[in-house]
Amino acid sequence: MTAHTQTTTFGTVVWATDGGPLGDDAYGYVRELCERHGSALRIVHVARPLRGGDTDRRIAKLKAMTSSLRRHGVNASLHVVRGAVGTPAHHIADVARMADADLLLVATRGRSPLAGAIGGSVTQRLLCEAPCPVLILTAPVTAPAVLRWSA
Repeated sequence: MTAHTQTTTFGTVVWATDGGPLGDDAYGYVRELCERHGSALRIVHVARPLRGGDTDRRIAKLKAMTSSLRRHGVNASLHVVRGAVGTPAHHIADVARMADADLLLVATRGRSPLAGAIGGSVTQRLLCEAPCPVLILTAPVTAPAVLRWSA
């Protein structure tokens, strides 16, 4: 009798991030996952219209992260959705659909389901709208220290 081993690979991974501290923590995990599976990475950021200069700083940081991932051999690209109307989850799901994603990664602050329902949770909405499996990274995201992002 032979044992069957099934290996899951993720050809295309979509990482939804707001460019904040949770994204910094998730960087190493995302990089390691893409390197291990040889995955193409599509980073998606939904720019909120009322954030002003903060949006530009976050996008600049995400561009630097994308370049760093490319230097480490990850086929990474950044997709910024500007002028978005509606929930970020809808736009993130659209990018995952267009990229034919095998996996969607999102980091969460770990709010309770009640707080998410009252305040609106992008992660909870993605669980309903995503066209592929969703991997939720909860804070703190652990990755080897050498892989953590620092600007």
